[in-house]
Amino acid sequence: MKDEFVSRHTTDISRYRIECAKEMMGKVLDVGGGLGVYLPYFGSRDVTIIDIDEEAIKRLNCDKKLVADACHMPFADNTFDSVWACGVCMYMDIYEFITEAKRVTKEGGRIIITVPNPNTPWSRFIKLLGMKIWTDNLKDGGYQLYSIDELKQFGELTGEVRFLPDFIDKRIRHFSKVWHTMMLKIVV
Repeated sequence: MKDEFVSRHTTDISRYRIECAKEMMGKVLDVGGGLGVYLPYFGSRDVTIIDIDEEAIKRLNCDKKLVADACHMPFADNTFDSVWACGVCMYMDIYEFITEAKRVTKEGGRIIITVPNPNTPWSRFIKLLGMKIWTDNLKDGGYQLYSIDELKQFGELTGEVRFLPDFIDKRIRHFSKVWHTMMLKIVV
């Protein structure tokens, strides 16, 4: 059985997420990086990871790491070329986070955020089959779900259905009604 701590601090790695992680160039900030599962996939080796969980940071095998709040980051303005936030924005106010991420990102830099799609037909289908969905694993319910319309105001929005074959997933990335996960790309 998988260690509960490890389960809480890792995320699903999909082909599309790896593709997007490769876009993270220059000086990269991985927000809520947990145990660093995306480190091998970033298009840069100059990566700083922050997480609110002290134990995750202690376990992380990365030189540049620190315990920090994503909405109040201890970095100067225009510090990073790229900011990656995979699967963490549902635990915070995304508006506050995006403001803070833009502050620490250089002009022309990229911010990529992944969040679950609360209105996906896949979750309803999976529940009908008696299987668990991601929200079933959250004991305290302390998370915020964001709609497609809320996120589109910030930048380009695409998505994925991570368990479908690649050739199907690529064809449906721009059909928001079927996304399992939403991927928000912001150019600062």
